[in-house]
Amino acid sequence: MSTAFGVLGLLVGTATTVARSLPEVPGVSGDTWAMVTSFTDYGVLAYAVALMGLVTATLLRFRALRLVALAASVALAAVHLSWIVPSFVADGAPATSTGRLRVYSQNMLYGGADPGQVLAAAQQADVLVVVEMTQPAADAFTDHGIDSVFAYQTGGRLPWGGATGTRVYSRFPVVDSRPLDRSGGDHNWLVTVDVPDLGLMTVAAVHPTRPVRGGSDWAAEQELVRQRVPHERTLIAGDFNAVDSHLSLRRLRADGFSGANNVVGAGWQPTYPAEGLIPPLIAIDHILLSRDLTATAFRTVGVDGSDHRGVLATVAVRG
Repeated sequence: MSTAFGVLGLLVGTATTVARSLPEVPGVSGDTWAMVTSFTDYGVLAYAVALMGLVTATLLRFRALRLVALAASVALAAVHLSWIVPSFVADGAPATSTGRLRVYSQNMLYGGADPGQVLAAAQQADVLVVVEMTQPAADAFTDHGIDSVFAYQTGGRLPWGGATGTRVYSRFPVVDSRPLDRSGGDHNWLVTVDVPDLGLMTVAAVHPTRPVRGGSDWAAEQELVRQRVPHERTLIAGDFNAVDSHLSLRRLRADGFSGANNVVGAGWQPTYPAEGLIPPLIAIDHILLSRDLTATAFRTVGVDGSDHRGVLATVAVRG
């Protein structure tokens, strides 16, 4: 029985490691593959089962094949862990000035998140990025006094419902604001903010389309975000509909961007789904920083009425 569990764990773990390494699979749509590979980090659990089962079986009765399987489990688990463990270790990059920019990003779930709770969390932020924002939700923000906290707001035209609205609120002056891609709608937005003691900072508020089973739009919009964001003095905040192990975020990291949670060593911080009895399972809400920025704090925020936990980070210039 121990051998069976061990081999099963090894097979499942190996499948997740291989899946993470494959950008696509012939015959499987890009969106479907993105959905499948959203959970590859859980392969470490399969390797834990493999190691427990194979170690027990080998101790009870030595067999050469069991030892080979055990060695394979150790090697593949080490590979898998090498992708995950660094996010739990702070990179140690110091800030070079006293200036800080606190950013809070929240998916509003079609505008249904509790406005009072969102604004209570936003008291700790200088810039608030909200996606899946609607006009009724914006009106509710106004009724809750957002104008007395954030003097500036920008973004595209807000819908009365649905998931396409994006808005950015700022305590500091907004000197430029435009869609990330003028032909692609208003849900991805570039905002330049003049931050005391930091100067001009670009905030990319993003909400690329979610993968849909059988669809093919997800990868293209992920790449659009990557191609259009500036690579200096820039932070990208929002619901990426992508996890760290997806190729799109790995490419952004190769371009020099780092997750604020990884910079501070906060590790894996799942944000979705965040309603009901099931705890969040995957991290698809992020704050990414260009290579000239660092983070000094990161945490997630829960609010009623949304199926996403928000993300809150303190950003500074890297030393």
